[in-house]
Amino acid sequence: MSHRRKQSARDVRQQLRSIYTPEGGKLPDMTRLSHKKTSKLTAFLLRTIGVLFVLSLLAWGGFFLFTRGLFDRGETLSVSIEAPRDIRSGEETSLEVRYENAGDVPIAELGVKVNLPESFHLTSALPESDRENEWDLGTLTPRSDGTIILKGIFLSPVPSVQRVQALFDYKPANFSSTFQEIESQSIEIKTSTVELAMTGPEKALAGDPVEYTIKVKHTGKDSVFNLRVLPTLPADFVVEKASPSMGAEEPFWEIAALEPGKVSEIKLTGAFTSTAAGELSVGAKIGFMDEENFYAQAESAVVTDVLGGAVSFHLILDGSDKDQTVEPGKILRGSVDFKNPGTEPVEGIVFTLRLEAAGPLPVDWEKAELSEGTRSTNTVRWDGKSVTALSKLEPGKEGVVDFTLPLASPDANAADVLTVSLSMDVARVGSLTGTRTIDATPITLRIASNARVQAEARYFAEDGTPLGQGELPPKVGATTSYRVLWDLTNSLHDLGAVEVSTTLPQDVSWKDASAKDIGALSYNPTTRQVRWQISKLPKEITQAQAWFDVAITPKASDVGTFVKLANQTTLEATDLATGTQTNSSVGVLTTELPTDEFASGKGAVR
Repeated sequence: MSHRRKQSARDVRQQLRSIYTPEGGKLPDMTRLSHKKTSKLTAFLLRTIGVLFVLSLLAWGGFFLFTRGLFDRGETLSVSIEAPRDIRSGEETSLEVRYENAGDVPIAELGVKVNLPESFHLTSALPESDRENEWDLGTLTPRSDGTIILKGIFLSPVPSVQRVQALFDYKPANFSSTFQEIESQSIEIKTSTVELAMTGPEKALAGDPVEYTIKVKHTGKDSVFNLRVLPTLPADFVVEKASPSMGAEEPFWEIAALEPGKVSEIKLTGAFTSTAAGELSVGAKIGFMDEENFYAQAESAVVTDVLGGAVSFHLILDGSDKDQTVEPGKILRGSVDFKNPGTEPVEGIVFTLRLEAAGPLPVDWEKAELSEGTRSTNTVRWDGKSVTALSKLEPGKEGVVDFTLPLASPDANAADVLTVSLSMDVARVGSLTGTRTIDATPITLRIASNARVQAEARYFAEDGTPLGQGELPPKVGATTSYRVLWDLTNSLHDLGAVEVSTTLPQDVSWKDASAKDIGALSYNPTTRQVRWQISKLPKEITQAQAWFDVAITPKASDVGTFVKLANQTTLEATDLATGTQTNSSVGVLTTELPTDEFASGKGAVR
C-alpha cells in the first residue's frame, strides 16, 4: 500500500511559479488585473440601443395611457338598442336607441344614423331627425345620456328576423379624430295582427260543386291597409265563382283596409276535375303589399278527400295533360279517353272541347280532323250520335276520341297563348237521372317564337347592280368575290341572346366588308366563324339584315363544280315570353346562286 506525500506550502509556490512565470523569468503582479479597452463603435452601438429601449418604453407607456387610461376609463360612449320582447307584424311598436357618455371627458360632436329594415314603416321619431334617419346630437357632457324613440309598424313576413343598426360618430373634446361605435339588434317577428282561417268540405265528388270560405280578421289596435289574399289551389280544381270576384290572369283578392276586430269573408266555389283523386289541399295566404313586395302574414288550408266520378276521363295533347309550349305551324294531336269504373251504366255522355284565347286563335279549323265531332266557332262537341259508346257506357267499358288541331303560323295580331278545356255532361247514372257536369284539367298552350333566318349568296343585287367582283362564271386561278346576305324575321315574341352564325370553308377568304342593321357582326380568323349577335330583339323589329363579302380562287380540281361559299347557317335565341330556346338553320351556300337570276347558269367553275 502506497501513500502520497503531503505537499508543503513551499512546494505549492514553486509549482505556481513554474506555471505563470513568463520567458523573462519575472512573475506578474497578481494583485492588479486589467482588461483590454472596448472599441468606440461598440460603445456607440450600446448607447444607441439603450436610448431606443427607453423611447420604446415611453411610447408603449403613452399608448396604454391614452387607450386604457383615457378611452377605457368608464367606456367613453356606451350605446344600446331596446325593443319590446313580443312584436307583432301590423301593430305599432317603439324602438329606443340609447346612448351615454360614461367617461370623464366631454364629447364635443355626436351624431347617429339608424338603419331600419325595409319592412319597418316609421310613423314618428323623438327627437325629429335632421335628415332621413340621421341625427346631429351635438355635445354630451360626462356621465350624461340620451334616447331616440322611434315609433313605427313592422309589416314583415311571419316568421322573420329583422335587424336594426345604429352607427354613432363622435369626437372627444380632447381629440381631433372622429371615432365610431356600431350597435345592432335582431328582432324576431313571430306573430301578426292579421289572422286567416279557411273552412271547406272534408270529402267531395269529382265534378260536384264545392264551396270554401276564407275569413280574415285583424286583432290589432289600429287599422291596417293594402292586404292581399292569394289562393293556393291544386291543378285539378276549377274555380267557378268567387265572392268578391278576383282577377282571371292573376287570381287574388285585395283588401284596401281592415279595421280592428273586423272580419272580412271570401267565398270560393268550384269543382274538382275528372283527374282529381285522393286528399287534395285547398288553401290561401294573406300578406301586406308594399309596392310589388308581398309579406306573408298567415295561411290556412283545408284537405279534401276527392272521390272519383261516375266516368273517369282525360284530355291529352301531344301525349301530355300538362301545360306546354308548341311550335307555330305544328299539328297538335289530341285525344279524350274515357272509362266507366263503376257498377252502373252511364248514359247520355257529351264531351265539349273549348279553345279560348285573348285574340284570334292560330288554329286552321279547315284542316282539323274532329272524329265526327260537331264544331261551332271554337267549340267541338261529341255525343252518342258521333261516338256510339257515349250513348250508353257499360261498367268497365272504355273508349277514345282522337282529333287533330293544326296550328297556323300566327301573325302579330293572333293570340300566342290559348287554353284548351274539356267538360263532360252525364244525363243518367244507373237509375239516377239529372245532368251532371265534370271538367277536366285545362291545358294552356304557349306558341313559341316564329323567328327564322334566311341565307343566300349573290353576285348581283335584285336590280342587277353588281355586288361581287371578278370572273363569272368563276375561273381557275382567278379570284371572284360574292356577297352573303342574312335575313332575320320575327314578329311574335321578344328575343334575347340572338346569334346567327356560320363557318367559312378553308378555301374561302373573308373580304373584310360587312354591314348589319342591329347588333354586332364579327369574324374570327382562327375558328373561321362569322357571328351576328343581338342582345335583345324586340318583336316590333320584324325584320333585320346583315351581309358580308367572301372570295374564292378555284383550283383545277374545281372545274365543272359549284364551290362551297359558307357552311350551314344557324339561328339560336331565347324566347323571352316562354323562356324556351328558338333554333333554326339554313343549308350550305355555293356558287350556284339559285336566288340570283342575273347569275343563273354561271355558278360552275370553268
